[in-house]
Amino acid sequence: MSVIQRSLLTAGAVAVALGLSGTSASATSQAQWTVANPHADGSFSGSLKAGTYAMVHDVTTGQQLQCAGPGTRLEGRAPSGVHPSGAGLAAVTDFSWGDPLSDLCYGPLGTTFTAELLSTTMGFDGESYADGVVTGRLTGVRLAFSADTWLGHCTMTIAGSLSRATYRNSTGELTVADGGGLTMSDVSNNGACMGLLGEGDSVEYSATYVLDDPITVTSP
Repeated sequence: MSVIQRSLLTAGAVAVALGLSGTSASATSQAQWTVANPHADGSFSGSLKAGTYAMVHDVTTGQQLQCAGPGTRLEGRAPSGVHPSGAGLAAVTDFSWGDPLSDLCYGPLGTTFTAELLSTTMGFDGESYADGVVTGRLTGVRLAFSADTWLGHCTMTIAGSLSRATYRNSTGELTVADGGGLTMSDVSNNGACMGLLGEGDSVEYSATYVLDDPITVTSP
């Protein structure tokens, strides 16, 4: 092999290496996400959008739990900063399902349910970004619901990873539209749930929350 041929091969190898390096850096850049929160402590809070319902839908039995009113809220943390990926952009630390005294909340046969957040790892992961809208999912969901019925105390838990979640920067709205990926468990076996909520049933969740002070999430 001549000196010229060896030089050409070396130059080609260097060009390929530089090209691969550039591609890797570009991919890393594209994966970055930026969160800008107006609160220095990274906190956020929001309530159910006026005129809408939050809804738990037992897909298997067709039964629904619905709640409307400002008492349906969530709180959490989304510190400002740059994330290497869309995982863990925000964490939900508190969740409430209406105010039994003032909000319109009901379940099967007119029962009134309350709820509490059992998970300490419920978070929002961004999967794609376009035109100011983040599409992703809520992970680590674990919510306990309970109600007093004429047959006793009815309880159940829904848990899983909730799909079809979006966050819109311009309005500060976090929306879940018929999000799937949840399963019902720990259903009372004392008959208080009247057979309308079933162990192992698939569950969908729908709600639109409006943040009190919107945060901004972007990705290249």
